[in-house]
Amino acid sequence: MTQAGLDAFAARDADRTGIYSFERERAELTPAYLALFRAKKRAWSFYEKQPPGYRRTSTHWVVSAKREETRRRRLQILIECSARGERIPLLAREPRSKG
Repeated sequence: MTQAGLDAFAARDADRTGIYSFERERAELTPAYLALFRAKKRAWSFYEKQPPGYRRTSTHWVVSAKREETRRRRLQILIECSARGERIPLLAREPRSKG
């Protein structure tokens, strides 16, 4: 790294470190949540076929909720959408227009 890069790294603001998704620890479903998800074979199969970025983001969306009720609701949404072969609405892509 150049001296300018080292200086910039040394001058970084600690309050602005670790705020981006790629800087966080990897989110993982609890064993209980994982068992619920894997029990729905169609949903689990779809989820496993998704790109790693989608799996990481959707898992983080589930486990990052502060309340247990919210985590369970989000897991249910993830399972239901996956069973239908769809991504969760938060991460669903809009179809490209042919215009």
